[in-house]
Amino acid sequence: MQHLLPALPTLRTGALLSVIGAVALFFAWPSGVRTAPLWGMPPAVIGALWTVTVIVRPRPSRFRDPVHGSPIAVIRTAVAVLAMSGIAVFAAWMIWECLSTWSSVLSRTGINTVELVAIAVGAVGLALLSITDILIRMLRAAVLPPELYRRKWWTRFRRSRKPVQHPEGPRRRTLTRAALVLAPSVILAGAAAVPLSRRNKAVQKLAPPSVAKNLPAYPTSLASEPAWVKDIDNILDIVAGAAGPVIHTSDGVTGINPLDGSTLWSYARKGATYETFLDPIGEQAGKNYPRTLVVSPDHQHIAFRISGPGTVKHLPFTDQKTMTIVLDTITGQVSNEHISDGGSLQITDSCILDGTKIYTFGSKTEKWDLKKLGVDVEDGGREAYFGTAGHSTFIVGHSEDHVDGAGILQYGSLSLVSQDDPSRTHTTPPVPLMSNAALPLVIDGWTAVFSEGNPTTTNGSDDLGWQMHVTDLDSLAKPGSTNAPTHDVGRSAGINAPASLATGKIVMLPATLPSPARNSGDYHKFPNWDDSTTISAIFDPSAQKTLSTHETSGLIRAVGISSASTGESAGAKIRISSMGNDTKTSFPIPPGSIFYPPGYPTYNPDMKELAVALEGFANIFALRTPGANIIILNPTARPNFESRSYRLYGITEATKQ
Repeated sequence: MQHLLPALPTLRTGALLSVIGAVALFFAWPSGVRTAPLWGMPPAVIGALWTVTVIVRPRPSRFRDPVHGSPIAVIRTAVAVLAMSGIAVFAAWMIWECLSTWSSVLSRTGINTVELVAIAVGAVGLALLSITDILIRMLRAAVLPPELYRRKWWTRFRRSRKPVQHPEGPRRRTLTRAALVLAPSVILAGAAAVPLSRRNKAVQKLAPPSVAKNLPAYPTSLASEPAWVKDIDNILDIVAGAAGPVIHTSDGVTGINPLDGSTLWSYARKGATYETFLDPIGEQAGKNYPRTLVVSPDHQHIAFRISGPGTVKHLPFTDQKTMTIVLDTITGQVSNEHISDGGSLQITDSCILDGTKIYTFGSKTEKWDLKKLGVDVEDGGREAYFGTAGHSTFIVGHSEDHVDGAGILQYGSLSLVSQDDPSRTHTTPPVPLMSNAALPLVIDGWTAVFSEGNPTTTNGSDDLGWQMHVTDLDSLAKPGSTNAPTHDVGRSAGINAPASLATGKIVMLPATLPSPARNSGDYHKFPNWDDSTTISAIFDPSAQKTLSTHETSGLIRAVGISSASTGESAGAKIRISSMGNDTKTSFPIPPGSIFYPPGYPTYNPDMKELAVALEGFANIFALRTPGANIIILNPTARPNFESRSYRLYGITEATKQ
C-alpha cells in the first residue's frame, strides 16, 4: 500500500484543478437556469462526510497498539470507508440527477443548461478530491512512523538531504506526475463535452419563398362549400397569420395554406410543454378557454412560451424559467427565442415585451429592461394584459373605473410605452374595458376611445350609449397626442369582443342596451342580447375606415348546424350568415360529423350572432384569416375548454361567375 502514497497527493491536486474548472464552467456559460439548491448540495454533503473523517481520523499509534489499538483502528477505518462509500454514492446520484434534469430541459426547451453539467463535473471532482484526501490520511497512519506522521504539513514539502534513488529517470517521474495532475481534468472535461455537444433543435419545415411573394387576401365573400376539411387533434390554439391560419397543437405549430388546407410550414419540438394563459376577453370557444399564442398587429409574427422543468412534476430541483419563441407566420422561421421570466407577453410588428424586457426580432439579447428604466409593468396577475400590442407600442398598465362609480360600463386609461423609447409612459384617454376581465381589447394595434372624455351619465347612458372613435395605440403614445376623433364610429355601449376577435375587425356594440343586459349589471352577458343585435359599426384597421354593409360580405355574423332531413334520410348542414345578412350559405356534412342531434343548442341551430352563441358554449364558431374563413367544429361530446379535437372547414372566397 505504501507505493500509492506518492501518487495520491498528485491525484488530489488534479481533482482540485477539476473542481476549479467546473466552477469556472458554471459561471462562464450561464444559460439563465436557476439551479439552486442543486449547486449547493455537493459542497454541503461531501463536505459533511469529509469533516467526519477528519474528526474521527486514523492515528499511527492505534494501528501499532496490539492490545487496545486494533478495535479503535478498525472503527476509525470503518468510518473512513463508509464516508468514502457515501461520497461515491452521492456523486453517482448527483451525476444522474443533473444529467437527467439537463436532458429534460434540453428536450423540452432546447436550452443547453451548461450549469447542470458543470455541477455534475464539480461533484465528481469534489468527490475525488475528498476520497483521495481520506485515503492519504489512512495510508499515512498505517505505514508511516508516528514521528514522521506528526510532522507539520509544511515540513513535508522540504526536500530530504539524503538523495532518494528512483529506478526511473527524473523526466519520466515528472511526466507521470503531470499525467496524474491532468488526468481528472482531462477525463471529466471529455465526459462533459459529450452532453454539451448535444443539441435539440426544433424540427422545422420552412415555407417556400413563393409564399411570401403571393400572400392571400382576406375573403370578401363566402363560397357555397368548403375548399377543404381537416381533422386535427390536440389543438391548443388557432389564430390568423399573415399567410393563413396558424394552428398550435401539442406537437408543435403549423401554418396552413388557406386555399387547400395543406401545410405551408411547421415547427415541432419533441417533448415540449407549452405555457397557456386564460383568455378572459374573447371567449373564442366559450368560457375558460386557455390560449397559447399571441399575434403581432400585422399578423406576421406569433409568440408562445415553452415550459421549463420547474413546471414539470418529476423535475423538482430547478426553478426553470420558460422559453419564449417568436415565429414568422409566413415562412415559419424563428425570429427570436430567449429565456423568459414570465409575466405579461405582448408583441408588436418588430419587438416583443416579455415580462419587463423588450427584445427585437432577430436578437436574443434584451433591447430594454423596463424595470431598470423605472417603468412599472403589470406582472401577470388577473389585471395584466396579454396579446396584441400596437405596431410599435406596448401596454404596461391600465386604470379601471365605472360610469359614475357604480354603472355597468367599465372604462380606464392605458399606460403606453414606445418600443423605441420606453423610458416615458403615456396615458391615454379613457377606453372601454371588457367587463368580464376589466382589460382593453386591441385589434391589429387599434382600439376604441371615448370621444368626450370619461363616460358619465351626463354625456351618455345605457339607452343612448357614448360617443366613440377608434384610433391606433401608436398615435396615443406620441407626445402631445390629443383625443381628437380620427375615425368616428358613433354612439356605442362598447366593443363586441367575440365578434371582433373572430373577424379581425373592431365590431362595436349598439348604443342601446337590451333590458336583460341592463338588469344583469353586465352588458357582456350576451345571452341577454337574444332579441337584439350585438353589432353596429364595423371598423377595418387595415383599411382604416368604417365598413359599409356591402363591404362586410366576407365577415361571418353567425354559424350553426341545423337539420337537413329529406324524407326518410336524416342529415345535417352547416349554415353561415354574413355580417350584413346579405349572404347566406350552407353545405351538408356527412353522418357522424357531430355527436349530438343537429338541433342541439351548442350547435347554434337558431343562428344566433357569434357573441351570443359563444357565450352559450357553442361547439361551432369561426375565425377569419387571409385566404379563407375557418369554420371550427367540435365533433365530440366534450366541451370546448376540455376537448382539443376539432374539424376545420376552409371557406374561401366565392367563385365569380
